[in-house]
Amino acid sequence: MVKGVVVDDAILTPEKAAIVGDTAIIADLHLGFENVMQNKGVAIPKMQVREIVRNVKKIINRYDVNKLIVAGDLKHEFSKNLPYEWEDVREFVESLDVELEVVRGNHDNFLVSILAEYGIELKEYVKVGRYYVIHGHKDLGFERVIIGHEHPAIKVRVRGGLYSYPCYLVADDVKIVLPAFSPLMSGSDILQNSFLSPVLNKAKRIEIYAVEDEVLYLGSLSDLRNIV
Repeated sequence: MVKGVVVDDAILTPEKAAIVGDTAIIADLHLGFENVMQNKGVAIPKMQVREIVRNVKKIINRYDVNKLIVAGDLKHEFSKNLPYEWEDVREFVESLDVELEVVRGNHDNFLVSILAEYGIELKEYVKVGRYYVIHGHKDLGFERVIIGHEHPAIKVRVRGGLYSYPCYLVADDVKIVLPAFSPLMSGSDILQNSFLSPVLNKAKRIEIYAVEDEVLYLGSLSDLRNIV
């Protein structure tokens, strides 16, 4: 049983993908993150690309997807291409048996050289249904968008423990913000932090949908901030 939520023309799924028609949209994979941390002296096993590939295949099969759109930040290091990034992006692209489109994120400065090997264009936006898929670090002026960039999460402290849940945001009914698809991105607490995206900074109302085993509507951001 799929425990997603229908918002406007999209299904928000527990797998952190929005489904529009036969297309799945995910964002913020940050492939090669482990390589960046190793260069900083922090040892992290190279693991997330395998989990990402597994989860994407699950989405493709469960929702009968024919196209996958990555809404930016496919890779992590924005100043150059690291060895893990080449390997991870290749493994990710070659694992897919559906059409792939990639939108440029702020971390994707050097991604074009990797994607060129597969004849994949790095785009500023992609149209799917009535939505424009953009990364979200820039406002391109579209009314109905699906974006990433924010890594939204909601963090709740209960009896001394801190629990964090990735979440979707829906701004003004027609702007959908995806949670980070990377299992290594903990997320930015929307109850405490200001937004990075100019798309959200203009929003009048923002609704929150938390992701656990299902997608749960929590209410408006303003109401939750007043509670905490």
